[in-house]
Amino acid sequence: MRSSASSLAFLLAVASTIDAFAPVQPHSRGATTSSATALCAEAPPASSNFLTPELARSCIDAASGTPLYAYSLETLAKSADDVLAFPNAYGLTVRYAMKASPNGSILKYFSSRGICIDASSGFEVRRAMDMGIPAENISLSSQELPLDFEELVKMGVKINACSVSQLERFGQAFSNCSQKVGIRVNPGVGSGGFSSSTTGFSKTNVGGPSSSFGIWHGLVTDGTVPAIVEKYGLEPERIHTHIGSGSDPDIWQSVAKNSL
Repeated sequence: MRSSASSLAFLLAVASTIDAFAPVQPHSRGATTSSATALCAEAPPASSNFLTPELARSCIDAASGTPLYAYSLETLAKSADDVLAFPNAYGLTVRYAMKASPNGSILKYFSSRGICIDASSGFEVRRAMDMGIPAENISLSSQELPLDFEELVKMGVKINACSVSQLERFGQAFSNCSQKVGIRVNPGVGSGGFSSSTTGFSKTNVGGPSSSFGIWHGLVTDGTVPAIVEKYGLEPERIHTHIGSGSDPDIWQSVAKNSL
């Protein structure tokens, strides 16, 4: 990661910093010449999130040109500080959901802070390892098991079975060797995009009867999951639930208690 006094990390990518300051306008096939001229005449805003035009220029100079992305290392550090300070009674393992941004510099920075990786595909696992993340610090929860999941497990990657069929495939690959496995459970409740000013939840609600994320909780309590675990001699070591992003804290706490 390269940094400067402005506390930024740089990465060559596919966006122009100049465009970052241009106002976002919908494209219309019926746009007239006069409206296009008016758009071009508009002055760009003085700042964009944490960037100013002057700071953007310093980023371009440091990266020796465009295109590039600029990230605020100060913001990343604060986020790391906040989650690492999360209250806990029995220890805490923080994981960064790398689908938010698989930027190698970000992965390396969070790893340097002792933050592990949450991957959602075999490709993300491989990318994280290419960035120097130890396999044992990577957890994989995927709607589709990668073809090389056996190899990943042997390397140390932690896999959460997200369906009964995944648990069966995992058990068949590691039959009667006390292989540790995680089980992702759909607790029957979802919550996401919560705000005190709204009465509903956004599409980030990923729990409940309409969600495909995780094994339905009834298949745990009716003996289906325990039977598969016993049949293959597996050793469950993690219970994984994901009810949404921006969850109502009360619902989140209730689900956590029920999961335990």
